[in-house]
Amino acid sequence: MIIDFNYQPVLEDYKKNYDMKLGSILKILENSGCKHSDAAGDAILDGSNNGIAWVLTDWLIDVITYPKYGDKILARTWSEPVNHPFICTRDFEMYCNDSLSVKGTTKWILLDLNTNRPCKLTQELIDKYKPEDKHTYEDAKLSKLVVPESFTKETPLSIRRLDFDFNGHVHNLTYLDYALEGLPQDVFDSRDFKRLRISYKLAVKPGEEIVCKYALVEGKHVCCIFDKDNNLKTQIEFE
Repeated sequence: MIIDFNYQPVLEDYKKNYDMKLGSILKILENSGCKHSDAAGDAILDGSNNGIAWVLTDWLIDVITYPKYGDKILARTWSEPVNHPFICTRDFEMYCNDSLSVKGTTKWILLDLNTNRPCKLTQELIDKYKPEDKHTYEDAKLSKLVVPESFTKETPLSIRRLDFDFNGHVHNLTYLDYALEGLPQDVFDSRDFKRLRISYKLAVKPGEEIVCKYALVEGKHVCCIFDKDNNLKTQIEFE
């Protein structure tokens, strides 16, 4: 099942230079995935209220061209065939004025919110999504990110109540905001990133204290979000 999602951008989706923000691109792709779940009869809120939630573990996004203010936006998503009992792969494409602008892939697990353990994917659930033999990347396996040995910048982060989603965790897109806050000013000002990689390790929950640590490693701007006990919560790499 391939789902197309026509999105009407708003002013807050753009930077001053008319480029769409990276966070808005992820938001559009994420919402297209929600439409897929709804079409499959697997409503996200229903599952969460019943103690079972889809949890995102990884993003990989390549920006071919940034959509500009006024462009026509269409997001396309589908699920790949499931080859692991606990992991589902969802792919994305974004078209800008009918030309491919962004491509990406994500990894998901189904989590039991009561035990905090992954649930095995049933064939019945898989069949609801009608996986497509179509891939945005030939190698579906995402490489493991390596935490830098040292960092050159540390930014304490304030967690707002509005950062938490319906699962009681900081929403996955909010970690991108945290990482952008932790970038050096000159890197943040440019923000002409062509590749984004996110790996979620541990959810940030209410009452925690976190810090974003930054390092430049082999041309990659690496932001690692840690709690006060130095447990890695999320790693984000910009190229």
